[in-house]
Amino acid sequence: MKNLDDFSLEDDQAQSLGSGFVIAPQSQSVSIITDGFDRSISSRSEDTPLAQIIGRFNFFGKGARQRKLSARSRTSFDPSTIGSGGDLFSDNPDIDLNNGKEYMFDLPIDPSKSPRRQRPSSGVVDLGGVRQPRDFADDDRKEMTYGRRVALALMSTSCYNPNVKQVKAIKDPELPVESVNELTKGPSLEQGWGYFEHVTLPRYIADSERSASLVGRCCARPMLLHEKLEKAEPGEMFLGSRLYDPFFTALDQMGDFGLGFGLYFSTLRAVAIVTFVAGLVSLPNMLYFRGFEYSNYQEGVHWALKGSAVCTEQEYVPCEGCTSNMFSTDELYRFMIFTNSNGEQLPFAMKNNCDGATLTRGLYSLATTCVIVLGMIAASIYLKAKEIEFDEDEQTAQDYSIIVKNPPVDATDAMEWKQYFRKKFGVRSTVCTIVTDNDILVNKLVLRRETLQMIKSKNGPSESLDIDHLVRLASDISGKRNCVQKVLTKVLKGVPELVAHIQQLDEEIRDLATEDRDVTTVFVTFETEAAQRKVLSIMKTSEQYDAKYCFREGFLDVDEPNEPSSIRWHDLNESTSKALVRLIIPMLLTFGMIIGAAFLVREVRNYGPLYAAITISLLNTLFPMIAKRLTNLEIHRSHGGRQTSLYVKICIFRWVNTAIVTTLITPFTSSIMNGNEHLLAGVYSIFFSEIVTITLIQLMDIGGNVKRHVFAPRAQTQEDLNQCMSGTVVELAERYTNMTKILFLALWYCPLYPAALFFCSFALIVNFYADRISLMRSWAPSPKLSSEISRINRTYFIPAAIGIMAIISSYTWTQFSFDNLCELSTTSSEYFGTWNIPSVDGEQTTTVQIDASYQSYKYCNQNLLDSGSAFAFPSLPSFQPEDAKWMEEDQETISEIHAWTCVAILGAIAMHYSKSLYQRCTRTYKPVGKDKGIPFTDNNIAAYIPQVKSPEIPFPLVACPVDLIQDNLFEWSSPYHDYEYYDLTIDADSIMRGDDKGRSVSSTAFSRVVHWVETSFINSKK
Repeated sequence: MKNLDDFSLEDDQAQSLGSGFVIAPQSQSVSIITDGFDRSISSRSEDTPLAQIIGRFNFFGKGARQRKLSARSRTSFDPSTIGSGGDLFSDNPDIDLNNGKEYMFDLPIDPSKSPRRQRPSSGVVDLGGVRQPRDFADDDRKEMTYGRRVALALMSTSCYNPNVKQVKAIKDPELPVESVNELTKGPSLEQGWGYFEHVTLPRYIADSERSASLVGRCCARPMLLHEKLEKAEPGEMFLGSRLYDPFFTALDQMGDFGLGFGLYFSTLRAVAIVTFVAGLVSLPNMLYFRGFEYSNYQEGVHWALKGSAVCTEQEYVPCEGCTSNMFSTDELYRFMIFTNSNGEQLPFAMKNNCDGATLTRGLYSLATTCVIVLGMIAASIYLKAKEIEFDEDEQTAQDYSIIVKNPPVDATDAMEWKQYFRKKFGVRSTVCTIVTDNDILVNKLVLRRETLQMIKSKNGPSESLDIDHLVRLASDISGKRNCVQKVLTKVLKGVPELVAHIQQLDEEIRDLATEDRDVTTVFVTFETEAAQRKVLSIMKTSEQYDAKYCFREGFLDVDEPNEPSSIRWHDLNESTSKALVRLIIPMLLTFGMIIGAAFLVREVRNYGPLYAAITISLLNTLFPMIAKRLTNLEIHRSHGGRQTSLYVKICIFRWVNTAIVTTLITPFTSSIMNGNEHLLAGVYSIFFSEIVTITLIQLMDIGGNVKRHVFAPRAQTQEDLNQCMSGTVVELAERYTNMTKILFLALWYCPLYPAALFFCSFALIVNFYADRISLMRSWAPSPKLSSEISRINRTYFIPAAIGIMAIISSYTWTQFSFDNLCELSTTSSEYFGTWNIPSVDGEQTTTVQIDASYQSYKYCNQNLLDSGSAFAFPSLPSFQPEDAKWMEEDQETISEIHAWTCVAILGAIAMHYSKSLYQRCTRTYKPVGKDKGIPFTDNNIAAYIPQVKSPEIPFPLVACPVDLIQDNLFEWSSPYHDYEYYDLTIDADSIMRGDDKGRSVSSTAFSRVVHWVETSFINSKK
């Protein structure tokens, strides 16, 4: 037998080894499972006994946490016999290395040797080589948010903090230890703010201390633009970290918050640049509109509307045959009956004397349209490149994994899946998540946890939550209730009602937990990206139907999954048909609300334009809340799918409500009129609201600050206090719709209001920084969404907005001069004579002599989009009635150019849509980005672990056994409890212990996560 010193293990491999070995003796290799890891260790010497190779591992763990492993064959031994040079099997005579069996041993593991805690950091306390967790309450004040500084300053006042006596008592050195222990059971506001900044707010790993001086800190902040930051996990206790800087964090770093948010901020910047450049192209039109030639320098026009097509030069002209019926209620000011010197009364109408439809103006507008089209194409190419860049920069389990959508219902053995992919594809699996159809059971367990939390909030943190104790407590409370209290419990549940609910849940859980469950989905994570791409390149094509790729006797439906945090585990098991039905009803309700909102705005418009504008703003604010509730009725297997559905609803509603309805309810002749009640003034008001009002409300975060500064100090338990610190919930879909609403508004009105492009660009820049501030200082953590919304936005909605812009622009140039008046070749003799005609503002009267040379007009409908006219598309001059033409030669020329340009753009968009739909329907696979060649086990990234987020509990509840899952596979860590605290399977085991029928939890009642890791020995003979 050779000396064990002939073999050594690399240091970085040895650090990650732990307990729970399954050993499969072979000729030259051995498979090992340790803490859920499968390690294949190969010896380079054929005559070296494998038992002694295993004995070369060092173990740690006095008082360390034990992990249970379910094994095929179990034996035990004394861990103290293991060490350098020891023989693993010396005290185990039952082990026969030649019988081919697998053996398992339970060994303690030192948590400080976990791979995720090996990174050095100056912020970590190191005592005797063991890393100690940080106390969040000891953060440097200079690194705190201003809200936390204010809270710390006011914490000693009783009006702000009702528990101020508790805080002072704890610090009292003369207070007995027993009293201090009792007081410390209550919630800590300092710890709550630590939770807010270390769990709720995003942080990055900081390896060095920041300069203490103000100048030093200010000079260091711009350097973040060039640094590569590593995002800290929520609740990271062992490594030094800092809050992200809202202004100086590089855009390339925004992928840390998920691909969805990274692409959102990239889209904001790209669209802001495109609209700004388009604004520069339309600048000559702005200068023309505000000049003398168009409307006498637009005197009396609001500064923000100067440079728009607002016309201030109007006069009343003879309108032969005109009647009041030809003008709507809001246009009656344009129709007047005047009396001449002979006492005769004849109709006059208001004429706009602003010539905006010149050939030059139209060509500049056309150039603006072309810049928008080319700019958005460039932006789309840029976003695709950013998607690849973010994807390569942020390695996640998605890059290594596949999802099997149709596994056999009894395929519960992870080793069967591992062997399938090894034999059929020659690839190595690292993690396998087997999901079972247990939604009802999990929901009951979550509801039970929430009910216990409600009891804890009512009784205080010191009260035991043991079910027997709660039953006695409920009985005592019920016996002391008077008649009034008994009546009130019908509405407000007290402790007895909650305890009764828990007992009912326990009975239901006992029945559900004993049932065998079918497998519905399987996630397989491979060791390399190349392995994932190899499998998908075969299984996403017709080659998958080759008999050699059969799993058992069937073909697998395989796809690339979403990010782990984006999976909605409670919807994962629902059928496609059910999901489709649940999707149709909310969408129909959404379209019904859009129609209802349009009618409401139209009715309110009868009371005045101001009321209509207020109604539109209220509807835009209220509908997202309704849309969220409608979307919650749907079934979505990922948060990305839910966000996409929410985006479609809100986007269509806001587009219709903001731009389309506004145009439809505004009188046609008000399009270029000056005044707050007219169209363009309302458009400016919307931009002002987006830039100033809505942004200030968002940054003030009134709801979040009330929770943190009012409700949190009065919370009864630490969990309730932490919930007040959980941040404001944000929907990425709503942020996207806010952006597209502004863009759509600018594209719709830019022919008449070129400055809208500049306002759009500025509003998007404001949103860019306001959203970064909110994301890094007030918003709750969001799931790491993929690129679904970004792709839907740039593939369908942005082209749709461009197409609508082309349509509106083409019709706009046919509609000048927006007064519905056409010239007559002759003037009726009825108008001959002297007329005293007042000015439009009524401040002065002009005496006019009308004769045969005076130009008169008649009513004609200049709006080719009017439903009362024949359908006119494209907007060609030929659609003018023969007896009612209003276009001059220049206007006809530019209208024809815009019309055919519109047709070309719409044709290109139709081809783009067809290609996109074809690609979606065609079963193809194309990898995104380059294979970085980094193994999964070296990346320290989260795996697919079934979890459920509850609004009552700060951290997710885990719906599978956690004892086999290595800590670094979780995407979060709690500073308060181990992962076992959040394990719902432990709840089920506890409940089943009280089962009077002697039943136990079914082996398939819960999903399973199995993790394998392979490593190698190095032969280093001396």
